[in-house]
Amino acid sequence: MRISEKVDGSLVLVGKSWGSFEETVRAMVEHLAAAGRLPAELVEPTIDGVCRREREASMTMADVGVSVPHLRVPGVRGIVWALAVAAPAVFSVGVGLPISIVALVLSSPSLVGDHLEFLSSLSLLLQSPRCRQRLMQARSSEEVVAVIQAFEERGGPLAR
Repeated sequence: MRISEKVDGSLVLVGKSWGSFEETVRAMVEHLAAAGRLPAELVEPTIDGVCRREREASMTMADVGVSVPHLRVPGVRGIVWALAVAAPAVFSVGVGLPISIVALVLSSPSLVGDHLEFLSSLSLLLQSPRCRQRLMQARSSEEVVAVIQAFEERGGPLAR
């Protein structure tokens, strides 16, 4: 699955920072709802579910500055996701460890395989130090989308 085919620039937040993981999740979930991608009645249960899941098993990789919170949510249609990118940090964990890239992924419970395939593709993208660096340097959602597209293109500038 190509992430570039699923990225929507209107769901990319660039240069925004929040004080905590919970505040970040709230802002991203509310952004998905405002964009019509998540029913309003699912906002609070989704925030609660994502934060509970993070407490049980963290989806934050502080060593590379990335967090990929994800949850299968009844009432969600397909896979919806939002991306937040900010240098030096979208939020910080522990003793000021910056998390610069947050990809929030929500999907229908019936899409187990698609959910896992999307997460796998996203993981490949975010494992690249060069891709992460370029994402953090992006100044607009259009630049973020272009970075993702370039990374996935065979022979693109980020594949080298």
